[in-house]
Amino acid sequence: MNTASIAKLQRTTILIFPQFIGLFDIYTNQIRPLIDVHTLEIEQSLAYSKPTLFIKNEEKWLLVNNFELYHLLKSPHIDQKILKQEMLISDINKEQLKFGIPFYELIGIIAQHKKRLDLKLIYKYLNELLTKETNQQLFGKNIFPITIFCQLINITEQTYHKRPSENAS
Repeated sequence: MNTASIAKLQRTTILIFPQFIGLFDIYTNQIRPLIDVHTLEIEQSLAYSKPTLFIKNEEKWLLVNNFELYHLLKSPHIDQKILKQEMLISDINKEQLKFGIPFYELIGIIAQHKKRLDLKLIYKYLNELLTKETNQQLFGKNIFPITIFCQLINITEQTYHKRPSENAS
């Protein structure tokens, strides 16, 4: 495990690993906008302390996890103190890569903020994103049932069904 400053990481071409773009989209569009400013500052502080995984090649680094770090790196308005912040980073090869790494990180974020989120819409997007093979790898099933989603975020199915949804159809 190595360290790198946010400033150094900003000077590096960092993209999201292609198979994980959908997970980052869910975070960016369905979760992050609903997190209040104070909680978002806490999320950013936590982003510094969690190990961040990359697949590196000569031209770019492909980000595997750490959803909030990606937003920090792409932000044009970043504080000098944050630029000096050191991150734990590790490069892995494609053979070490598992969909479960970012998936379970995202599930943890959903569980943490579940009271604010449109869980039905998030489930819909996750269900569309997960393939039969991914479901087999993660859960030993061909599908991603609501029961498993509810277990992962620690709510009952009854609670899930009672929750209003803005956009789920």
